[in-house]
Amino acid sequence: MRFRPEWLRRVLHVPYVPTLGPVHPDALDPGVFDEVITATATGVMLPFDKDRRWSTRKSETVLVDDIVHRPDLTIVPTVSRRGRGTIKAYVYSPAKPDTTALRAATRRWCTAHGAHTGRVVRFHTDTSEHASTTRLLLKDFSTPTPPPTADTVVTDLDVASPQIQDTFTALAERLDEAGFGFLRRRWRELRVDGPILAAVTDEKIIGAIGPLATMTDRQGATVMLPQYFGVLPEHRGRGHGRALWRHAAAWGEHHRAAYQLLQTTAGSPSDRLFRSEGLTPLGFATTVPA
Repeated sequence: MRFRPEWLRRVLHVPYVPTLGPVHPDALDPGVFDEVITATATGVMLPFDKDRRWSTRKSETVLVDDIVHRPDLTIVPTVSRRGRGTIKAYVYSPAKPDTTALRAATRRWCTAHGAHTGRVVRFHTDTSEHASTTRLLLKDFSTPTPPPTADTVVTDLDVASPQIQDTFTALAERLDEAGFGFLRRRWRELRVDGPILAAVTDEKIIGAIGPLATMTDRQGATVMLPQYFGVLPEHRGRGHGRALWRHAAAWGEHHRAAYQLLQTTAGSPSDRLFRSEGLTPLGFATTVPA
């Protein structure tokens, strides 16, 4: 199928594309949706897909035959075969849709496609601070980032002493829900595509951000890829996260990134940090279980 541009333009208020994630607002045109459908049909990962850094195969694909495309509503269901399988129904609508009906439809797709878990993802611009709501943010590197303060010691994990490197395991275990367990395994296997910066106190890693890397987006601009980012709870509120972020932003500026797209849980510490650093909000995605 092909998407009708005039219908999509009525409902695309948040720059997020199924299977790709956030895109730059200037790149949010109907053509990228058609490219995602083509990639699903051929099994080829798009050259500007950020997931290329982790795998040569796309784990999430569009259920093309189940797409709902109307003048006032577009629903793009996808399936991920990781674990026991997950169906996500990405919902684009100018008004709040019928969540009950959407959850029921998602459960039917789970049954039809053998997926264990179903989720409905709705995009909107309403202010929200719910735990299930993600805020999309844009860092524009044409606006310089203030220099980090000298109060936090930040070092490249690869050049830290073996004793300090060993403490990365403890941090990764405590921040496993933020993805640091996966990141530590990739780092140990020498399978990360850029540096990981670590905040160090008393010879221990108490926070980290990385890997830092760039790629070329759909329009040929250099985009800094999202990274894992976290600080141990007992060390938060002391500027360590801000120092890590500013060091990472300085890396992006040095490598001539034009922008970076980020997702944070609305109201979380990283969300408050990024907004205080002047990042531009692009809208919200609220996820509910089916």
